[in-house]
Amino acid sequence: MGRERLFLGVDLGTSGIRIGALDEAGRRRTVVARAWPRGQSLTPAAWLRHTLQLITHISRRRPSAEIAAIAIDGTSGTVFLCHPSNGRPLTPVLAYNDGRASAEASALAAAGLRAGPASGPYGGPAKLLWLIRHYPQAAVLTAQGPWLAGMLARCHRVMDAHNALKLGFDGHWSEALVRAPTSPYLGSVVPAGTPLAPLHRDLARRLGLRVPPLIVAGTTDSTAAFLALGPLPQGSGVSSLGSTLVLKIESPQPVLVAESGIYSHRLAHTWLVGGASNSGAAVLAHYFDRAALLRLSAELPLVQDTELHYYPLLKPGERFPINDPKLAPRLTPRPSDDRLFLQGLFEGLAAVEARSYALLTAHGAPRLERVVTTGGGAGNAAWRMIRERVLGVPVSTISDRPAALGAARLARLGWMAQH
Repeated sequence: MGRERLFLGVDLGTSGIRIGALDEAGRRRTVVARAWPRGQSLTPAAWLRHTLQLITHISRRRPSAEIAAIAIDGTSGTVFLCHPSNGRPLTPVLAYNDGRASAEASALAAAGLRAGPASGPYGGPAKLLWLIRHYPQAAVLTAQGPWLAGMLARCHRVMDAHNALKLGFDGHWSEALVRAPTSPYLGSVVPAGTPLAPLHRDLARRLGLRVPPLIVAGTTDSTAAFLALGPLPQGSGVSSLGSTLVLKIESPQPVLVAESGIYSHRLAHTWLVGGASNSGAAVLAHYFDRAALLRLSAELPLVQDTELHYYPLLKPGERFPINDPKLAPRLTPRPSDDRLFLQGLFEGLAAVEARSYALLTAHGAPRLERVVTTGGGAGNAAWRMIRERVLGVPVSTISDRPAALGAARLARLGWMAQH
């Protein structure tokens, strides 16, 4: 009897790292997690260190199993420059919601960069221009997941197409990027799930792995969350309630509405249509600690709408469903009763979600029939009840299929493509 094969998915989140394992039949085997130590969520060295530690933990927990392949997902739009030969980070990491590159975004728009998921100060091209203006050196643009995959496979100029979308790649690099001084910083792009190379032998030896696993091109965190759910009925929207709100719905054709922040990821013979808002659970965490959030959620009256009409943002700037880098938060008036304030935040977040799905449908995505919820906010019953009322469709929660299992599914598909 041969050794059990495991396929690992590494999920680099804003609050921590998770690694999920599937067996050869696609069944869940294990999920391990670790919160980022304070200040290390945007530290590449920490991403690599904790990934290797958790892989070692899984290997020791299941000594009779062989780790066959690994794929990684991370937050899209979190970028930096690294050395093209050894992957060493050469600049600070600019997070997905970092909007400092507004002047660069204007310059690229004037140079002909089309409006879309890569445009504006949150897009990869503007951030790249900011980085090379402040750190002019020989380097390559990378993102969270592709960098870690590159460190494992020793290939630092390759990126998956899902992460590359918000960096200006849509079948090819934008002409505005090719003409700009950014061109030398752009690597090659491959479809998500493409086999890259085996884990570098030095790392395999360090981890005690007899056979180096295959490293497979990964995806973004929200796409991995979608993949983790497996096949869904037509018309199923998937809302990931993490620090930000990200939603997707499967469609037979792509939908791209640049001015509204709608984009499409290709996945085999179908498309995942959606968008990512700057609004999300981070706003809740800003005003309430976990204990207060749980206590107040259980005490909400919920009998009627507060009519506060909030647009919950932590700072000016929105990507979707309104694409406006200057959009101001709307969080006033604040009631003296914290329960009403929290309910108003829930209602505001639900309104952003409903507006987002309505926008997708208006531009050709399938009609929304139901919503499946994942992410840290998925388990809040009060929020779910408000969302169901505002969305007007059934809302369910799946809390036991983390995005890491979606990345593991990609690892398994990439391995099967070679065997």
